[in-house]
Amino acid sequence: MFKNKLGISSALEPGDFELIFESIMTHSKDGLFVVDRDGVVVMVNRATEKMFEFRKTDVLGRNVKDLVKEGFYEPSVSLKVIRQKKAISLIQTTRYQKKILSTGIPIFDDLGEVRFVLVNDRDISHINMLAQSLYPDELPEDALRLDFSDIDLASTELEKMVVKSPAMVKVIQTVIQAAKFDVPMILTGDSGVGKSMIARLIHQLSRRRNYPFIDLNCAAITPSLIESELFGHESGAFTGASATGKKGLFETAQDGTLFLDEIGEIPLPIQVKFLKFLETMELIRVGGTRPVKINTRVIVATNQDLEQMVSEGSFRQDLYFRLNVVPITIPSLAERPEDIVPLALSFLERFNSEFHTKKEFSGAVCQVLSQYDFPGNVRELENLVRRLVTMTEKDLIDLGDLPPMSSGSVPVMPPDSSEGPGYQDEVAAFEFRRLTEAVEQYGSQRKAAKALGISQATLSRKLKKGRPDSP
Repeated sequence: MFKNKLGISSALEPGDFELIFESIMTHSKDGLFVVDRDGVVVMVNRATEKMFEFRKTDVLGRNVKDLVKEGFYEPSVSLKVIRQKKAISLIQTTRYQKKILSTGIPIFDDLGEVRFVLVNDRDISHINMLAQSLYPDELPEDALRLDFSDIDLASTELEKMVVKSPAMVKVIQTVIQAAKFDVPMILTGDSGVGKSMIARLIHQLSRRRNYPFIDLNCAAITPSLIESELFGHESGAFTGASATGKKGLFETAQDGTLFLDEIGEIPLPIQVKFLKFLETMELIRVGGTRPVKINTRVIVATNQDLEQMVSEGSFRQDLYFRLNVVPITIPSLAERPEDIVPLALSFLERFNSEFHTKKEFSGAVCQVLSQYDFPGNVRELENLVRRLVTMTEKDLIDLGDLPPMSSGSVPVMPPDSSEGPGYQDEVAAFEFRRLTEAVEQYGSQRKAAKALGISQATLSRKLKKGRPDSP
């Protein structure tokens, strides 16, 4: 099978092009909008109809000048492309005040004249609202802000985020500013709060965005292999080593970002080598003698207390200070309850799309979710919504559909009920029972915390808070 200079296989039949193009127009999540050289609309896909909230019959065969005059959207990127004969990106506003990132691409004929303009549209209303929450009007004119190119490049990660609480707004503000500067960073927070997502956002907002993002969970690699995994090895460096040698992750992430989760699991001898790399940006592969110059940004994460580990001697103080240039603590869901229901609804929308369902939450379910502490954080909430979407037969997800881990025997009643214990007290009592059962099941707080996906410190705090005799 051969490919031409456009990357099109010669095995394709003429009719295949029409089939593939029709599939792209039908299933693309981005809006696709085509006008001819005079600005007359010739093609519109389903995503565009949904995004701009019009029917294709309203716009096909019409000139975009008239559509702008009638308020369908403004301005017109396709008209600018026709005039300037080059690709242009800008923000369009629909008649319903949606913000659309539109990129117009000219398609030229054999004489070099514009024959068509292909417009790719992406709804960035969610990102625009996030930007407004991050950048209130009273910020000074010279304050650091995301420009449209940053929004586009980081949109994949930003679209996954729901940021309503002041605590998370502060985190994202710090991330946006710190991402611009090429320094190491430590992300701390309980398991499941979204440290990996924040690391990817930092990468997308940095100048390294076009280079690799490599991530490794250090706890998943045995101590005997982690040095080779990070620094690479030469041929025959140890039993089982590759005969041709192997690049480590520092090299693989060259010019990009290496994200190391569970950094506290790295053995002390490897910490020494890690520190030297950060200081010199050079490494020597296992079994090698020649230093290799590396240009890789390092972001690390942990759910452990590194300062306590330093005091205990299990983590090097000099490495901690070298990494801790910009510390970012990601709050647990219990510390940002405003995000719970919006996150749940965001997951619901995603899984409805993924599984082709039309599920909805009842108001009572949203109320229960908003009051639950979610010891497993965002990951637990995401898994719960996935389970509800796939395992609930009817479209309306109600209290009876919640699994024991979320509702248990907690009686559902409004927070201001005057009968029996307060609603929040009931939820707290349920969580306390759940945690104590886990400790009994696994035999220790450490093992129970690992099974629940939270830190031992969090488990201990919640148990102390939930004891009947606690103040």
